[in-house]
Formats: sequence, C-alpha cells, structure tokens
Amino acid sequence: MRKLFILPLILLTLSGCSIKKMAFNATADMLAPPPSTMIAGDDNPMIALTGENDPELVGAFFPTALKLYEIMHLQNPQHENLAVMTGQLYVMYANAFVQGPAEQLPFDQFDRQNHEYERAQNFYMRGRVFVLKALDSRYPGFSSTVFGTDEQARTTLLASCKKEDTDALFWAGSGLLGAFSLSPMDAQFQEFLSGSLAMLETASVLNPGFNNGAIWEILMAFYAVAPESLGGGRGKALAAYEKALYHSNGENPGTHIGYVRSFCIPAQDSAGFDEHLEKALAIDPDSQPENRLVIVIAQRQARWLKAEKGEFILE
Repeated sequence: MRKLFILPLILLTLSGCSIKKMAFNATADMLAPPPSTMIAGDDNPMIALTGENDPELVGAFFPTALKLYEIMHLQNPQHENLAVMTGQLYVMYANAFVQGPAEQLPFDQFDRQNHEYERAQNFYMRGRVFVLKALDSRYPGFSSTVFGTDEQARTTLLASCKKEDTDALFWAGSGLLGAFSLSPMDAQFQEFLSGSLAMLETASVLNPGFNNGAIWEILMAFYAVAPESLGGGRGKALAAYEKALYHSNGENPGTHIGYVRSFCIPAQDSAGFDEHLEKALAIDPDSQPENRLVIVIAQRQARWLKAEKGEFILE
C-alpha cells in the first residue's frame, strides 16, 4: 500500500519537472528561434527593437533584455540558439551602446572613455563565451581546437561547419575582434586572434551575404589595420569593402563609415572622407524598417565624424 501511495507522488513530481522543462523550452524557442525559422518583414517580433528609431529607448531596455536572456540560459543551458542569442545581444550592446558612445566623448574625458572601453571589452568577451558554448555543444572540442596550435585540425573542423552555423561563427569571432580592436597589444586577446579570424572567414564562405554584408565590414576593418603577419593587408581590406558594398547594395551606412575609418582617415583623404559620409547620411532609415535602429545609430556616428573632421583630417 505504501508503494502504491508513493508511486503517484513520484509520477506527479516527474510530470511537473517535464512540464517545467517543456515550458522553458517553449519560451527559449520563442526568444531564440533558429535563424532558418526567423520570420521576415513586419511579422518578425525582433522588429520591435531593430525597427525602433529612438536609440535611447532601446539602450535603456537593453540591460533588462541581457539579464532576461542570461537567466533563461541558466535555466536551459543546453538550448544552443538561446546561448547564441544571449551572446549576440552582449556583443551588440558592447558595440552600439558602450563603445560607440565612448568614442564620441570629448577628448578631455580620457579616463571616462577608457573606463567605458573596458566595459565594452568585458561585454564583448562575455558575449563570445556564450556563443562558444553553443559551438562546443554542436562540435565537441570546438573551442580547444579552433584556439589551439594545430592549424590543420582547426581548418578541418571549420570546414565541417554548416551554413546554419554562420550566425554563431560571426558573433563569436566579432566579439573577440571587438575587444581586440580596443587593446591590440593585449596578450589576452591576441591568443584568440587567429582562431577568431578563421571563424569569420569561414562564415564569409558559408553565407557571404549574411546580415547585409556584416561579415565583410568586420573583415574590412580588421584587414585594414592588421599587418600581413596577422592576416591583414590593404588589398584584402579593399576586397572586403567591395563585397560589403555588393551585399548591402550600398544601403548600409556602416559600410561607408567603415571605408572612412579604414581608408580615408589613414590616407588623409579629405574628399573621400566627405563623400562617403554623405553616402551614409543619404540612406533613408525608413526604407529599411527592419534595420532602422542600426541605420539611425550609424548616421549619428557619421554626423559626429563630420562635425569633428578637423580631429581626423589635417587640412
């Protein structure tokens, strides 16, 4: 009789755990669907953020979103897409709402700017770790191989990646390159550099048009400043720029701003500086409702560069 009494309680407990897990999975699937199932156009729920025209509104909400996704990830650590989305949001926040505003601080606020850069690096690296958890789940030993010393093993592993891995490869690689760009002499970032670059280059092969040429923008910026010994070079940077331009149809202001930073400023090309910033500013944010936020933020950066031209171009 005691066994008969206990058995329903055990079944009820197990059932409760199963229902709870199903609920977490359903919520995680809603918050972080596979890229291939993302709905395009106005029906995409993410357009509530990406389609916003007020960056301050989104910036104020972002910390809440970050912790929400992190809590969900802790509750469901095996959900790969949730890990990727959590990492993606951290990298986006670091770039758009920490590093970006810090770059535009007055030149006499060096200490504050440096503090914000350190915060951005922290978020870049945190995001990278989340994404790598997903890749390690898909490909056991992924991180140790990609960041190891056996280049052939790295090449073989990355050659086995699939198109649906593009977003994870992109966000993990760009997270490290974002942190590296703020402290290129820091050894803690250098040790992951070749593996991160390899991930981005693999992503560029798997899905060249990903996110309107976003991979090529990142590669352009890196190739332009990195020596050939680290995989950089002006020729590779120009080729990446052309591909970014092609895949965005010239309608991504970040491509034009990237050209200004990578080529016009180093060459002290005043005419090119003006020309490409005007191209960035000529894009109508409302022509791409799903990318309105990115365009508005990029055009703010373009206006700042234009206003501060004397600090970048000596005439």
